Amino acid sequence: MSAEFLKERLAALGPKPEPESDAALPDPAAPYQAHGRASNAPVYTLHCALGKDGFRSFQYAHLDSDSAFRIEPRGHVITVRFAGTRTVAVTIRGRNLGRLYDYLHQHRIPWLMRADRDFADGADKQPLITAIEIEEVTERTAH
Repeated sequence: MSAEFLKERLAALGPKPEPESDAALPDPAAPYQAHGRASNAPVYTLHCALGKDGFRSFQYAHLDSDSAFRIEPRGHVITVRFAGTRTVAVTIRGRNLGRLYDYLHQHRIPWLMRADRDFADGADKQPLITAIEIEEVTERTAH
């Protein structure tokens, strides 16, 4: 084998530019999406896009088994808890969130985005997140 052949093969096998990941944080200039596309494999982190308040991120490894999905007059409510160094409750309010609830428990959603305004009545069946509330759980609020 010639040295030139080896150089060509190594160059061909070398690092390739990575395609843009669906798990990347959402582009603020893009049209609204309630959440990133569900990954085929589990992801490690859930990022919450909070508009002008920036992002909060949580490791799926800390997702607690105590969660809830409720239907209220104004829409759906998902409550999940992350028990890292501090226990934090994340409450997600919106419409058409049933599938999101399932994907969260499968660790397949890379990010959530709170809408900066309410949209139509949800008749199109697209998910809409109207609020993401993050609260540290203390002994008093745990019950």
